[in-house]
Amino acid sequence: MTIHKFPFNIYMTCIFSSILVAIIYTFHHLKRDEIEKRLIWLSIVMIVPYILVGGLLMTYLTSPTKDLSFISLGFSSYGGAIGLIVAVLVYEKITQVKEIKYPYIISIPLIYSISKLGCFFAGCCYGIPYSGPLYVYYPHIIKEKLFPIQLLETIVFFIIFLLLNRIYNKHKNKYIIEITLITGATAKFLLDFLRYSHINRFLSLNQYISIILVIIAIVLIFIKRNKKTKA
Repeated sequence: MTIHKFPFNIYMTCIFSSILVAIIYTFHHLKRDEIEKRLIWLSIVMIVPYILVGGLLMTYLTSPTKDLSFISLGFSSYGGAIGLIVAVLVYEKITQVKEIKYPYIISIPLIYSISKLGCFFAGCCYGIPYSGPLYVYYPHIIKEKLFPIQLLETIVFFIIFLLLNRIYNKHKNKYIIEITLITGATAKFLLDFLRYSHINRFLSLNQYISIILVIIAIVLIFIKRNKKTKA
């Protein structure tokens, strides 16, 4: 696509826009919590590359073609999420400021929600054959009417983000990271059944990762509870 003779890639635009919106949300949240601005800016400088590298690296490792082009590769949502989580945990170790990790991790469903609009407009990660209301059609990709899974994911994950944000702001729940992992991974697991790529598969790679993340989150909850009991 071109606008006034300049190349325009809506997929990349949605990816970068999702990260930008998450940064604005996180910056506002941390500023409100009176975190030093220098630490906030340093966290952004560190975390954004981790998101991009994580998303691209996982796509590259799971791609049979091993094409190094960003446009050809696409962006792995789980790779980006794992990159973000690793970055905030490393940054927490460096700065010893625990509050920084919470809004970043809560923003993961927000990033995913906005980025799926890129998939919708680009015609990737499309849904199963479907001819009901609101079906989508990508004649240049596949000659079938399809379920608008990308839009459903956008809506579901935006709602998840709003709920997580409300829970943390209202209750300061110490299990908010684990709750984020469980709700996000569970939604991802269930919605993946509606993807075209899931046809004739028992479970997809995304679903296996979802199961692992839910197990990790449950284990972390038990570890925290045991520490509290011993204390």
